Amino acid sequence: MADLQDIVASVVAGGVIESAAIFVVRPESTELTLAAAAGIEGPARDGLVAAVRNPAHPIVRALTDDGPTFDVQPMNPGGPALRSHLPLVAHGPGDRSVVGVLAVSHDRALTAEERSTLERLAATAAAATSGSAQS
Repeated sequence: MADLQDIVASVVAGGVIESAAIFVVRPESTELTLAAAAGIEGPARDGLVAAVRNPAHPIVRALTDDGPTFDVQPMNPGGPALRSHLPLVAHGPGDRSVVGVLAVSHDRALTAEERSTLERLAATAAAATSGSAQS
C-alpha cells in the first residue's frame, strides 16, 4: 500500500505541480483533515487547513463532485495561478464512497497526460486511505 506522503511527494517531483495536499474525511464526520502535503509549508499550509473548514471551499465541494475538477482559479489570491481537485473514491463491494481529496496547485493548464497521472495517483491515495481506515 502506498504511503500518502510518498504520493504527494511524487506529485510535486515532476515539476509541473507546485504543491499537493491530501485531505481525508474524518471517521463519522464530513470534516476534512490534512493527511499529507508537499510543496506547501508554514503559514501557507496553515492557511489552507483553515480555509478547508469553510464548506464552500472548492476542496470541500470536491467531496460531492462527480469527478475531478481541473485548472480552476483559486478562491484566495497568492501562489500558483490554478488549482485542481480530485476526489479520492474508494470502491468496495457494491459501494462507492469518497474518502478524501487530492488538491494540487500549478501555474498552467494541465495536459491530458498530466491529468491522467493525477487521476491514477488519486486512485492510489483512495486505496491507501480506505485500506488504512479498515485496519
